[in-house]
Amino acid sequence: MTSMISIINKRKSRQENVLQRGKKKSSGKWLYRLVLVLFLATMTYVLFFADFLGITEIKIVGLDKLEDAPIRSLVENKRSGKYLGLINRNNLLLFSKRGLEKELLDKFKRIEEVRIEKKFPDEINVILKERIFTMLLCGSQACYILNEKGVAYPADNFSPEELEKENLVTLADLGGAEISTENNPLEDDFRQFILALGTRVQEEAEIRLKKKYETPSRMSGDLMTETEDGWKIYFSNEVGMEKELAMLRAVLEHKIEKEQQKNLEYIDLRIDNKVFYKFKDGTEKMQETESSAASEVKKEEKKKKD
Repeated sequence: MTSMISIINKRKSRQENVLQRGKKKSSGKWLYRLVLVLFLATMTYVLFFADFLGITEIKIVGLDKLEDAPIRSLVENKRSGKYLGLINRNNLLLFSKRGLEKELLDKFKRIEEVRIEKKFPDEINVILKERIFTMLLCGSQACYILNEKGVAYPADNFSPEELEKENLVTLADLGGAEISTENNPLEDDFRQFILALGTRVQEEAEIRLKKKYETPSRMSGDLMTETEDGWKIYFSNEVGMEKELAMLRAVLEHKIEKEQQKNLEYIDLRIDNKVFYKFKDGTEKMQETESSAASEVKKEEKKKKD
């Protein structure tokens, strides 16, 4: 009988121990969950509601023609206000890099590339690469801006003030051919010929050209320019710049005196070794320049070799 009572007591004792351990585990789980909830609540507050990740510094890198103020204003606008009226948008974690990149590219057509960097805990870096524009090409319907690689962009993407500030060489295509932005509208050698011409003519012949040129057709390679004194010069990319500059110098040095230049109507250099020129009184003349021009070209080639 005593042994039976002893067995019953042991069973009760074990049951009580199991219950106590269960209560302890339940209490531990509740405490763990409470700590976890408090931790998550604290982190949520710190990350999304406190100013710990508030953006306080914005750096804009790579500006050349573009001004800092309008770009900075757009960035500031992206970080102002609240999400759902509760969470500050001025938060490094929530700040949308892709959204800002897209807005900058859409609004500022001069921007070719943009990269946004976040620097913990409070800094945004906006790194830009601007397009370099070299020429304004105009057809019968519209004008296009060409970059340094000859790629065309519609000029109406830019304000008249922006275009005027660029002071670009302008080429008017009188042939009426459509200008496409899908392919480079000018052959590279003709484009380089046009871009270098003004500087070379001023250096070689002391004549200043206006920056507005015309061509009867982009495929022809012919170019009409006007000097600041009001008379015209016709060039051809087929003849070549070195040869034409030599022909121009030859006729100006030997046939047309400095004081006579103001009476010129045009000089035409489009035929190899022959210069046609006309005065405003209607007098037309032709000068063969083969020997002198060839000599000049040889001198230039020798200088380059030396």
